[in-house]
Amino acid sequence: MSERQAPNDAKPEAPASPSETSAEATPPAEPEGKLVRNTSLSLLLLCTLIFVWYLGAERYTPNTDNARVRAYVLPLASQVAGRIDEIRVVNNQVVEQGEVVLRIEQERYQLAVRKAEADLALAGQEVGAGTANVASAQARLIEAVTNLNNIKADVARVLAVAEEGYVSQTDVDRARASLSNAQAGVDKAQADLEVAKQQAGIDDERNPKVQRALTALGQARLDLENTEVRAPRLGLVSNLRYDVGYYANPGQPLVTFISTRDVWVEAYLRENNLEHIAPGDPVEMVLDAAPGRVMKGEVVSVSYGVQFETGSAVGSLPDPVTTTGWLRDPERFPVLIRFTDEDSKGFRREGGQADIIIYTDQAWLLRGIGWAWIRLLSLISYVY
Repeated sequence: MSERQAPNDAKPEAPASPSETSAEATPPAEPEGKLVRNTSLSLLLLCTLIFVWYLGAERYTPNTDNARVRAYVLPLASQVAGRIDEIRVVNNQVVEQGEVVLRIEQERYQLAVRKAEADLALAGQEVGAGTANVASAQARLIEAVTNLNNIKADVARVLAVAEEGYVSQTDVDRARASLSNAQAGVDKAQADLEVAKQQAGIDDERNPKVQRALTALGQARLDLENTEVRAPRLGLVSNLRYDVGYYANPGQPLVTFISTRDVWVEAYLRENNLEHIAPGDPVEMVLDAAPGRVMKGEVVSVSYGVQFETGSAVGSLPDPVTTTGWLRDPERFPVLIRFTDEDSKGFRREGGQADIIIYTDQAWLLRGIGWAWIRLLSLISYVY
């Protein structure tokens, strides 16, 4: 009996306190200050790296989204007045060099050509008639000189006979009078010849009358040719707002021509990004007209000037622009970029927006980051 009660006689252990149980259940926690410090250092390091990358990228791989596709834009106008008789194009149609875009009515200009041709023929006839008058005057002069020589011989014989007393004084006076009349006839014939020559002028195309008629004919033919408005080079027409029957005045723009032969990108970069840019530097571009695609190009030139005085005119004092704040607004200069690939030809639209990045000779490691950045922008361009 005593052996059965022995276990009950053992003293029970005291229960563990709550603090001891909590200490044994949870491991020791890391101090909160150390976690905040590590997070802050990581963020600071990340910001520093981004800032250093930004400074380097802005100077060695400059990029901007302030870029536009540019082309030569010409207003096509008629050089003669008249109603539009025919329009051979539609808006946004591609045209070849010399192709007729529209035509002004030609009837009155054709009549002007015919009149000028008739005037030229008449001038030729007048020159021919003047030449005939000169020939006639020359013949009369020859006749007068011959008559004068004959009369001189007669007078000489009369005077010789008169010295021997066989001819009266009256006959001598009559002979001398006939000599004077013959001399006057020669003088008149010479004067008539000079007048005929002056009236006839030059007897070929150098004749002033012929020259004037030729000039009028050339102008009439030019006006007739100018009734057709033609494309100056390969390109396309746009902004056609007039129809057949509209009366066009000389020099009035009728349609807009956009050249497709010379197309470039004009990118505006901050002034402090231009130091390392040089002609020939490779460029990658993303056109909004072709999202997801990266186009190739190269730098052509960097502008050396921009307009900054908006209120200043010649002869007046400059009107300085007042800026406020700690930092002034950066000035932007255009950088001209030429396309070097064929894939962009169908997307080079005048005024289209673009993102560009330039790889300078000092790009080095930043070239890879720029390569990835422009391709990321090409994907983002699907969205906006």
